[in-house]
Amino acid sequence: MAADVQDLVDDLAALLGRPVSLEDRRWRLLAYSALSGPEDRVRQASILTRVAPPEVAAWLETLGLPTAGPLVATPANAAIGMGPRACAPVRHDGVLLGFLWVIPGDRPLDDREQAATVDAAATVGALLRRRQGAAAAERRETERLVAGVLDPDDPAAREAAAEALRARRGWDRGARIAVAVAAVPPGGPDDPADVGARAERRWHAGELAWRAAGERVVALAPTTDAGALARALQRAGARHAGAASATGLGAAHTARAAAEDALLVCAALPSRGPAAADAELGAWPAAARLWDAAGRPAQPALLAPLRDHRDAAELVAALEAVLERAGDVAGAARALHVHRATLYRRLARAEGLLGIDLRRGDDVLRAHLAVRAWRLAQGLRGGTAPAPEAPPPPRTASTNP
Repeated sequence: MAADVQDLVDDLAALLGRPVSLEDRRWRLLAYSALSGPEDRVRQASILTRVAPPEVAAWLETLGLPTAGPLVATPANAAIGMGPRACAPVRHDGVLLGFLWVIPGDRPLDDREQAATVDAAATVGALLRRRQGAAAAERRETERLVAGVLDPDDPAAREAAAEALRARRGWDRGARIAVAVAAVPPGGPDDPADVGARAERRWHAGELAWRAAGERVVALAPTTDAGALARALQRAGARHAGAASATGLGAAHTARAAAEDALLVCAALPSRGPAAADAELGAWPAAARLWDAAGRPAQPALLAPLRDHRDAAELVAALEAVLERAGDVAGAARALHVHRATLYRRLARAEGLLGIDLRRGDDVLRAHLAVRAWRLAQGLRGGTAPAPEAPPPPRTASTNP
Protein backbone atom coordinates (compact mmCIF):
# COMPACT_ATOMS: atom_id res chain seq x y z
CA MET A 1 0.00 0.00 0.00
CA ALA A 2 1.07 3.63 -0.20
CA ALA A 3 3.97 4.70 2.00
CA ASP A 4 1.84 7.26 3.83
CA VAL A 5 -0.62 4.58 4.99
CA GLN A 6 2.26 2.32 6.00
CA ASP A 7 3.78 5.21 7.95
CA LEU A 8 0.54 5.71 9.86
CA VAL A 9 0.39 2.01 10.76
CA ASP A 10 4.03 2.07 11.92
CA ASP A 11 3.52 5.27 13.93
CA LEU A 12 0.46 3.86 15.68
CA ALA A 13 2.29 0.62 16.49
CA ALA A 14 5.17 2.63 17.97
CA LEU A 15 2.78 4.74 20.04
CA LEU A 16 0.82 1.77 21.36
CA GLY A 17 3.71 -0.64 21.68
CA ARG A 18 1.52 -3.30 20.02
CA PRO A 19 1.24 -4.94 16.60
CA VAL A 20 -1.04 -3.07 14.17
CA SER A 21 -2.38 -4.10 10.76
CA LEU A 22 -4.76 -2.70 8.15
CA GLU A 23 -7.13 -4.75 6.01
CA ASP A 24 -9.59 -3.80 3.31
CA ARG A 25 -13.29 -4.70 3.32
CA ARG A 26 -12.52 -8.18 1.98
CA TRP A 27 -9.96 -8.91 4.72
CA ARG A 28 -7.02 -8.42 2.37
CA LEU A 29 -3.90 -7.09 4.08
CA LEU A 30 -2.95 -3.55 3.06
CA ALA A 31 -0.25 -2.69 5.64
CA TYR A 32 1.18 -4.10 8.85
CA SER A 33 3.68 -3.04 11.47
CA ALA A 34 7.01 -4.77 11.94
CA LEU A 35 6.66 -4.68 15.73
CA SER A 36 6.73 -8.11 17.32
CA GLY A 37 4.18 -8.96 19.98
CA PRO A 38 1.92 -11.70 21.27
CA GLU A 39 1.92 -14.81 19.12
CA ASP A 40 -1.10 -14.76 16.83
CA ARG A 41 -1.27 -17.39 14.09
CA VAL A 42 -3.92 -15.46 12.15
CA ARG A 43 -1.67 -12.40 11.90
CA GLN A 44 1.20 -14.58 10.72
CA ALA A 45 -0.96 -16.29 8.09
CA SER A 46 -2.35 -12.97 6.85
CA ILE A 47 1.16 -11.55 6.43
CA LEU A 48 2.31 -14.62 4.52
CA THR A 49 -0.69 -14.81 2.16
CA ARG A 50 -1.78 -11.13 2.19
CA VAL A 51 -5.34 -12.16 3.05
CA ALA A 52 -7.12 -13.59 6.08
CA PRO A 53 -7.57 -17.38 5.93
CA PRO A 54 -11.07 -18.41 4.75
CA GLU A 55 -12.15 -19.72 8.15
CA VAL A 56 -11.05 -16.46 9.77
CA ALA A 57 -12.89 -14.35 7.20
CA ALA A 58 -16.03 -16.42 7.74
CA TRP A 59 -15.86 -15.88 11.51
CA LEU A 60 -15.19 -12.15 11.17
CA GLU A 61 -18.26 -11.81 8.97
CA THR A 62 -20.38 -12.95 11.94
CA LEU A 63 -19.16 -10.15 14.24
CA GLY A 64 -21.04 -7.28 12.59
CA LEU A 65 -17.89 -5.21 12.19
CA PRO A 66 -19.04 -3.24 9.10
CA THR A 67 -21.77 -1.57 11.17
CA ALA A 68 -19.89 -1.46 14.47
CA GLY A 69 -18.90 1.66 16.38
CA PRO A 70 -15.52 3.42 16.22
CA LEU A 71 -13.69 0.77 18.27
CA VAL A 72 -14.67 -2.82 19.01
CA ALA A 73 -13.02 -5.44 21.22
CA THR A 74 -13.19 -8.77 19.41
CA PRO A 75 -12.93 -11.95 21.48
CA ALA A 76 -10.32 -14.65 21.13
CA ASN A 77 -11.15 -17.68 19.01
CA ALA A 78 -8.92 -20.60 19.88
CA ALA A 79 -10.44 -22.76 17.13
CA ILE A 80 -8.89 -20.57 14.43
CA GLY A 81 -5.81 -19.47 16.39
CA MET A 82 -6.86 -15.84 16.76
CA GLY A 83 -6.29 -13.93 19.97
CA PRO A 84 -8.27 -10.96 21.29
CA ARG A 85 -8.02 -7.77 19.26
CA ALA A 86 -9.25 -4.23 19.05
CA CYS A 87 -10.81 -3.30 15.71
CA ALA A 88 -11.43 0.23 14.43
CA PRO A 89 -13.57 0.20 11.26
CA VAL A 90 -12.00 2.54 8.69
CA ARG A 91 -14.59 4.84 7.15
CA HIS A 92 -14.75 8.08 5.20
CA ASP A 93 -17.99 10.01 4.69
CA GLY A 94 -19.83 6.97 6.01
CA VAL A 95 -18.29 4.59 3.46
CA LEU A 96 -16.55 1.51 4.90
CA LEU A 97 -13.05 1.14 3.48
CA GLY A 98 -11.40 -1.40 5.77
CA PHE A 99 -10.41 -2.35 9.30
CA LEU A 100 -7.55 -1.22 11.54
CA TRP A 101 -6.48 -3.98 13.94
CA VAL A 102 -4.51 -3.83 17.17
CA ILE A 103 -3.39 -6.87 19.16
CA PRO A 104 -3.51 -5.55 22.75
CA GLY A 105 -1.89 -8.54 24.46
CA ASP A 106 -2.22 -8.81 28.25
CA ARG A 107 -2.88 -5.10 28.82
CA PRO A 108 -6.09 -3.59 27.39
CA LEU A 109 -5.84 -0.28 25.56
CA ASP A 110 -6.31 2.67 27.89
CA ASP A 111 -8.43 5.71 27.00
CA ARG A 112 -5.53 7.56 25.40
CA GLU A 113 -4.57 4.56 23.28
CA GLN A 114 -8.15 3.94 22.25
CA ALA A 115 -8.51 7.57 21.15
CA ALA A 116 -5.24 7.37 19.19
CA THR A 117 -6.47 4.22 17.40
CA VAL A 118 -9.79 5.84 16.46
CA ASP A 119 -8.00 8.98 15.23
CA ALA A 120 -5.59 6.87 13.17
CA ALA A 121 -8.53 5.00 11.58
CA ALA A 122 -10.10 8.33 10.56
CA THR A 123 -6.83 9.55 9.02
CA VAL A 124 -6.32 6.26 7.18
CA GLY A 125 -9.88 6.51 5.87
CA ALA A 126 -9.22 9.93 4.36
CA LEU A 127 -6.01 8.71 2.74
CA LEU A 128 -7.59 5.57 1.33
CA ARG A 129 -10.52 7.54 -0.04
CA ARG A 130 -8.18 9.97 -1.75
CA ARG A 131 -6.17 7.11 -3.18
CA GLN A 132 -9.34 5.40 -4.39
CA GLY A 133 -10.48 8.58 -6.11
CA ALA A 134 -7.16 8.98 -7.91
CA ALA A 135 -7.13 5.29 -8.87
CA ALA A 136 -10.72 5.48 -10.15
CA ALA A 137 -9.88 8.50 -12.31
CA GLU A 138 -6.82 6.70 -13.71
CA ARG A 139 -8.92 3.59 -14.36
CA ARG A 140 -11.59 5.56 -16.25
CA GLU A 141 -8.99 7.26 -18.43
CA THR A 142 -7.23 3.98 -19.18
CA GLU A 143 -10.50 2.30 -20.12
CA ARG A 144 -11.34 5.24 -22.39
CA LEU A 145 -8.00 4.93 -24.18
CA VAL A 146 -8.25 1.14 -24.51
CA ALA A 147 -11.70 1.57 -26.05
CA GLY A 148 -10.26 4.22 -28.37
CA VAL A 149 -7.50 1.86 -29.51
CA LEU A 150 -9.86 -1.05 -30.19
CA ASP A 151 -13.32 0.22 -31.14
CA PRO A 152 -13.35 3.06 -33.70
CA ASP A 153 -13.52 2.26 -37.40
CA ASP A 154 -11.46 5.37 -38.12
CA PRO A 155 -7.72 4.48 -38.16
CA ALA A 156 -6.76 8.05 -37.28
CA ALA A 157 -8.91 7.95 -34.14
CA ARG A 158 -7.38 4.61 -33.14
CA GLU A 159 -3.86 5.92 -33.66
CA ALA A 160 -4.55 9.04 -31.57
CA ALA A 161 -5.76 6.87 -28.70
CA ALA A 162 -2.79 4.53 -29.16
CA GLU A 163 -0.36 7.44 -28.94
CA ALA A 164 -1.98 8.68 -25.73
CA LEU A 165 -1.95 5.20 -24.18
CA ARG A 166 1.69 4.64 -25.14
CA ALA A 167 2.66 7.93 -23.55
CA ARG A 168 0.66 7.19 -20.40
CA ARG A 169 2.17 3.73 -19.94
CA GLY A 170 5.64 4.35 -21.37
CA TRP A 171 5.29 1.63 -24.01
CA ASP A 172 7.59 1.54 -27.04
CA ARG A 173 5.97 2.47 -30.33
CA GLY A 174 7.02 -0.65 -32.22
CA ALA A 175 6.68 -3.17 -29.39
CA ARG A 176 4.81 -6.41 -29.93
CA ILE A 177 1.40 -6.15 -28.30
CA ALA A 178 -0.88 -8.92 -27.11
CA VAL A 179 -4.64 -8.44 -27.03
CA ALA A 180 -6.72 -10.80 -24.90
CA VAL A 181 -10.49 -11.10 -24.62
CA ALA A 182 -11.95 -12.96 -21.64
CA ALA A 183 -15.46 -14.06 -20.75
CA VAL A 184 -16.52 -13.74 -17.12
CA PRO A 185 -19.41 -15.97 -16.02
CA PRO A 186 -22.43 -13.98 -14.84
CA GLY A 187 -23.47 -14.56 -11.28
CA GLY A 188 -19.97 -15.68 -10.28
CA PRO A 189 -17.88 -14.39 -7.38
CA ASP A 190 -16.16 -11.79 -9.59
CA ASP A 191 -17.36 -9.27 -12.13
CA PRO A 192 -15.29 -8.30 -15.19
CA ALA A 193 -13.77 -5.31 -13.38
CA ASP A 194 -12.57 -7.60 -10.56
CA VAL A 195 -10.92 -9.89 -13.10
CA GLY A 196 -9.24 -7.02 -14.93
CA ALA A 197 -7.93 -5.42 -11.74
CA ARG A 198 -6.63 -8.74 -10.42
CA ALA A 199 -4.88 -9.56 -13.69
CA GLU A 200 -3.29 -6.10 -13.74
CA ARG A 201 -1.94 -6.53 -10.21
CA ARG A 202 -0.44 -9.89 -11.07
CA TRP A 203 1.06 -8.84 -14.40
CA HIS A 204 4.30 -6.87 -14.76
CA ALA A 205 3.88 -3.49 -13.07
CA GLY A 206 2.37 -0.89 -15.36
CA GLU A 207 2.35 -3.19 -18.38
CA LEU A 208 -1.27 -4.24 -18.63
CA ALA A 209 -4.21 -2.02 -19.59
CA TRP A 210 -7.77 -3.28 -19.67
CA ARG A 211 -11.43 -2.38 -19.98
CA ALA A 212 -14.59 -4.17 -18.89
CA ALA A 213 -17.66 -4.25 -21.10
CA GLY A 214 -20.68 -6.42 -20.35
CA GLU A 215 -19.43 -9.88 -19.47
CA ARG A 216 -16.07 -9.35 -21.17
CA VAL A 217 -12.65 -8.06 -20.22
CA VAL A 218 -10.29 -6.88 -22.96
CA ALA A 219 -6.64 -6.47 -22.02
CA LEU A 220 -3.57 -5.09 -23.78
CA ALA A 221 0.05 -5.70 -22.82
CA PRO A 222 3.45 -5.28 -24.48
CA THR A 223 4.51 -8.92 -24.69
CA THR A 224 5.42 -11.48 -27.32
CA ASP A 225 3.51 -14.21 -25.46
CA ALA A 226 -0.16 -13.68 -26.21
CA GLY A 227 -1.06 -17.03 -24.67
CA ALA A 228 0.41 -15.92 -21.34
CA LEU A 229 -1.88 -12.88 -21.31
CA ALA A 230 -4.94 -15.05 -22.01
CA ARG A 231 -4.00 -17.44 -19.23
CA ALA A 232 -3.39 -14.53 -16.83
CA LEU A 233 -7.00 -13.39 -17.32
CA GLN A 234 -8.29 -16.92 -16.90
CA ARG A 235 -6.34 -17.39 -13.67
CA ALA A 236 -7.68 -14.03 -12.48
CA GLY A 237 -11.25 -15.36 -12.62
CA ALA A 238 -12.37 -15.46 -16.26
CA ARG A 239 -14.01 -18.63 -17.51
CA HIS A 240 -12.34 -18.57 -20.93
CA ALA A 241 -9.88 -16.26 -22.67
CA GLY A 242 -8.43 -15.91 -26.14
CA ALA A 243 -5.55 -13.75 -27.31
CA ALA A 244 -3.65 -12.65 -30.39
CA SER A 245 -0.48 -10.67 -31.16
CA ALA A 246 0.09 -7.48 -33.10
CA THR A 247 3.05 -5.28 -33.95
CA GLY A 248 2.28 -1.99 -32.23
CA LEU A 249 -0.92 -0.64 -30.75
CA GLY A 250 -2.05 0.50 -34.18
CA ALA A 251 -2.71 -3.14 -35.12
CA ALA A 252 -4.51 -4.00 -31.87
CA HIS A 253 -7.91 -3.46 -33.54
CA THR A 254 -7.26 -6.40 -35.90
CA ALA A 255 -5.68 -8.53 -33.18
CA ARG A 256 -8.77 -8.08 -31.02
CA ALA A 257 -10.89 -9.80 -33.72
CA ALA A 258 -8.42 -12.72 -33.80
CA ALA A 259 -8.56 -12.91 -30.00
CA GLU A 260 -12.36 -13.15 -30.19
CA ASP A 261 -11.98 -16.10 -32.55
CA ALA A 262 -9.60 -17.80 -30.13
CA LEU A 263 -12.01 -17.14 -27.25
CA LEU A 264 -14.83 -18.80 -29.21
CA VAL A 265 -12.70 -21.91 -29.75
CA CYS A 266 -11.68 -22.10 -26.09
CA ALA A 267 -15.30 -21.73 -24.97
CA ALA A 268 -16.59 -24.41 -27.35
CA LEU A 269 -13.78 -26.97 -27.09
CA PRO A 270 -12.57 -27.77 -23.55
CA SER A 271 -9.66 -29.73 -24.99
CA ARG A 272 -8.33 -26.49 -26.49
CA GLY A 273 -8.95 -24.17 -23.55
CA PRO A 274 -9.72 -22.67 -21.18
CA ALA A 275 -7.30 -20.03 -22.48
CA ALA A 276 -5.02 -19.83 -25.49
CA ALA A 277 -3.62 -17.59 -28.18
CA ASP A 278 -4.92 -17.93 -31.73
CA ALA A 279 -1.47 -19.11 -32.88
CA GLU A 280 -1.74 -22.05 -30.45
CA LEU A 281 -5.05 -23.25 -31.93
CA GLY A 282 -4.06 -24.09 -35.51
CA ALA A 283 -6.85 -23.47 -38.02
CA TRP A 284 -9.64 -23.60 -35.43
CA PRO A 285 -9.91 -19.79 -35.08
CA ALA A 286 -10.38 -19.45 -38.86
CA ALA A 287 -13.14 -22.07 -38.75
CA ALA A 288 -14.72 -20.32 -35.78
CA ARG A 289 -14.67 -16.99 -37.64
CA LEU A 290 -16.50 -18.47 -40.62
CA TRP A 291 -19.01 -20.28 -38.41
CA ASP A 292 -19.68 -17.10 -36.43
CA ALA A 293 -20.13 -15.06 -39.63
CA ALA A 294 -22.68 -17.63 -40.83
CA GLY A 295 -24.81 -17.07 -37.73
CA ARG A 296 -23.47 -20.02 -35.71
CA PRO A 297 -25.78 -22.66 -37.22
CA ALA A 298 -26.41 -25.68 -35.02
CA GLN A 299 -26.25 -27.96 -38.08
CA PRO A 300 -24.02 -26.98 -41.01
CA ALA A 301 -25.88 -27.27 -44.31
CA LEU A 302 -23.50 -29.86 -45.70
CA LEU A 303 -24.24 -32.20 -42.77
CA ALA A 304 -28.03 -31.75 -42.92
CA PRO A 305 -28.60 -35.20 -44.54
CA LEU A 306 -27.18 -36.76 -41.37
CA ARG A 307 -29.56 -34.90 -39.05
CA ASP A 308 -31.80 -37.88 -38.31
CA HIS A 309 -29.53 -40.67 -39.47
CA ARG A 310 -29.06 -43.38 -36.87
CA ASP A 311 -25.32 -43.61 -37.58
CA ALA A 312 -24.70 -39.85 -37.77
CA ALA A 313 -22.19 -39.77 -34.90
CA GLU A 314 -19.96 -42.52 -36.26
CA LEU A 315 -20.09 -41.17 -39.81
CA VAL A 316 -19.09 -37.68 -38.70
CA ALA A 317 -16.37 -39.18 -36.51
CA ALA A 318 -15.06 -41.13 -39.51
CA LEU A 319 -14.93 -38.00 -41.65
CA GLU A 320 -13.29 -36.01 -38.88
CA ALA A 321 -10.62 -38.58 -38.11
CA VAL A 322 -9.53 -38.76 -41.74
CA LEU A 323 -9.74 -35.03 -42.40
CA GLU A 324 -7.75 -34.16 -39.27
CA ARG A 325 -5.01 -36.49 -40.50
CA ALA A 326 -4.88 -35.13 -44.04
CA GLY A 327 -6.31 -38.33 -45.51
CA ASP A 328 -4.30 -40.85 -43.49
CA VAL A 329 -6.89 -43.62 -43.30
CA ALA A 330 -4.62 -46.04 -41.47
CA GLY A 331 -3.88 -43.50 -38.73
CA ALA A 332 -7.55 -42.57 -38.49
CA ALA A 333 -8.57 -46.21 -38.15
CA ARG A 334 -6.11 -46.69 -35.31
CA ALA A 335 -7.43 -43.61 -33.54
CA LEU A 336 -11.02 -44.82 -33.88
CA HIS A 337 -10.10 -48.41 -32.93
CA VAL A 338 -11.75 -49.84 -36.04
CA HIS A 339 -10.48 -51.92 -38.94
CA ARG A 340 -9.37 -49.95 -41.97
CA ALA A 341 -12.01 -51.66 -44.12
CA THR A 342 -14.70 -50.57 -41.64
CA LEU A 343 -13.51 -46.99 -41.89
CA TYR A 344 -13.51 -47.11 -45.69
CA ARG A 345 -17.14 -48.31 -45.62
CA ARG A 346 -18.15 -45.48 -43.27
CA LEU A 347 -16.41 -42.91 -45.44
CA ALA A 348 -18.16 -44.24 -48.52
CA ARG A 349 -21.55 -44.01 -46.79
CA ALA A 350 -20.82 -40.47 -45.63
CA GLU A 351 -19.74 -39.42 -49.14
CA GLY A 352 -22.90 -40.89 -50.61
CA LEU A 353 -25.25 -39.28 -48.11
CA LEU A 354 -23.55 -35.86 -48.31
CA GLY A 355 -22.93 -35.84 -52.04
CA ILE A 356 -19.21 -35.26 -51.74
CA ASP A 357 -16.06 -36.90 -53.05
CA LEU A 358 -13.04 -36.79 -50.75
CA ARG A 359 -10.77 -37.03 -53.78
CA ARG A 360 -11.77 -33.47 -54.69
CA GLY A 361 -10.04 -30.64 -52.85
CA ASP A 362 -13.15 -28.43 -52.71
CA ASP A 363 -15.18 -31.22 -51.14
CA VAL A 364 -12.42 -31.94 -48.62
CA LEU A 365 -12.37 -28.27 -47.59
CA ARG A 366 -16.17 -28.03 -47.39
CA ALA A 367 -16.38 -31.21 -45.33
CA HIS A 368 -13.62 -30.16 -42.95
CA LEU A 369 -15.20 -26.75 -42.31
CA ALA A 370 -18.60 -28.37 -41.79
CA VAL A 371 -17.25 -30.88 -39.28
CA ARG A 372 -15.44 -28.18 -37.34
CA ALA A 373 -18.51 -25.95 -37.36
CA TRP A 374 -20.55 -28.87 -36.01
CA ARG A 375 -18.00 -29.42 -33.23
CA LEU A 376 -18.14 -25.76 -32.27
CA ALA A 377 -21.94 -25.79 -32.22
CA GLN A 378 -22.01 -28.95 -30.12
CA GLY A 379 -19.52 -27.48 -27.65
CA LEU A 380 -21.34 -24.18 -27.10
CA ARG A 381 -24.70 -25.89 -26.75
CA GLY A 382 -23.47 -28.50 -24.33
CA GLY A 383 -23.78 -31.30 -26.87
CA THR A 384 -22.66 -34.82 -26.16
CA ALA A 385 -20.34 -35.17 -29.14
CA PRO A 386 -16.90 -36.45 -28.15
CA ALA A 387 -14.02 -34.00 -28.10
CA PRO A 388 -12.36 -33.53 -31.50
CA GLU A 389 -9.38 -35.71 -32.16
CA ALA A 390 -6.21 -33.70 -31.57
CA PRO A 391 -4.02 -33.31 -34.67
CA PRO A 392 -0.27 -33.75 -34.42
CA PRO A 393 1.32 -30.83 -32.52
CA PRO A 394 2.75 -27.98 -34.62
CA ARG A 395 6.49 -27.81 -35.02
CA THR A 396 6.62 -24.46 -33.20
CA ALA A 397 4.09 -22.82 -30.88
CA SER A 398 4.34 -19.56 -32.83
CA THR A 399 3.39 -20.99 -36.24
CA ASN A 400 0.35 -19.13 -37.55
CA PRO A 401 -2.50 -21.09 -39.13
